[in-house]
Amino acid sequence: MALVPMIAAFVMYFGQIGLPEGRTHHGQLVAPGTQHSDIGLPHPGEPAKWQVVLASNASCLPCQIFGEGMQKFHTALGRERNRVVVSEVQTMTLTVSEPYIWVIDPLGNVVLKFEPGINPTLILQDLKKLLKVSKVG
Repeated sequence: MALVPMIAAFVMYFGQIGLPEGRTHHGQLVAPGTQHSDIGLPHPGEPAKWQVVLASNASCLPCQIFGEGMQKFHTALGRERNRVVVSEVQTMTLTVSEPYIWVIDPLGNVVLKFEPGINPTLILQDLKKLLKVSKVG
């Protein structure tokens, strides 16, 4: 009887059968194992902290709007703001030429990416969930 749930989970995971459609994250999950250096993003630094990096270019209006509100975004993190660094880089320095907002963990793993036009509140919700479950950074 104890093997039935394990077999069901095995079939669901590897067969992609019966997986729930609803997700609680708003960003796009990045492939596991993708490091900041694979994309050309800056190193988390010492002491290691979570990063929210806006990769923008001159022709991206949503990037400019998000860039202007970056300080407010950082303040909106509340008591967790000391664990997060918010920065901006130009896409010409990256291996990815499209503008995105990247979330990087303190170990340098790229976790999420967002379109620049997304509501910053949705990024905050995802980031707060990550900070809640993370013991690193």
